[in-house]
Amino acid sequence: FGGSSVANAENIKKVIAVIKERTAGKQTIVVVSALGGITDLLLQCSQLASEGQESYQSILTEIEQRHLQTVRDLIPINNQSGLLSFVKTQCNEIEDICNGIFLLQELSARTKDRMASYGELMSSKIITAALVAENIATHWIDSRQLIITNSDFGNALVNFNTSNQNIVQYIKNNPADLYLAPGFIASNAEGI
Repeated sequence: FGGSSVANAENIKKVIAVIKERTAGKQTIVVVSALGGITDLLLQCSQLASEGQESYQSILTEIEQRHLQTVRDLIPINNQSGLLSFVKTQCNEIEDICNGIFLLQELSARTKDRMASYGELMSSKIITAALVAENIATHWIDSRQLIITNSDFGNALVNFNTSNQNIVQYIKNNPADLYLAPGFIASNAEGI
């Protein structure tokens, strides 16, 4: 499901309905994007910080608030605290990276890739929690542990043999009917 499909809580509820309808009784892996527009905002923050523009901080606040609000809109209040804490931790990491970019006024391809990954990580955790809140047993997969690429940051190529072996082995060792994974992210052979 791409960014517009998971742009907000209302759209995510539609995605959940599709998942319920289409996956019943079938082993399925669902791959989700970042909330609509978040990847662009993360990259914009990086660019502004590298240019020494403090305006990146207001965009960081917008990113955090969108994710926190999505959690509040989707997850029953008694199940929110762990997920809200996860979102805050991720947003603190994003802020730390941007502060480093700002101080150095340097933005590498590797750092851009890292920044872009946060949207998928947060949305996939939120959507997994929303599915579980709907009593749909869902196993979250960390794509970075399974999809392996070369180290050409900004333009990495997937090692399909290794990645396919990792996926088959993971599913064999962690049987479930429904898996949910963040799209767009991977790691190289060194785990970066």
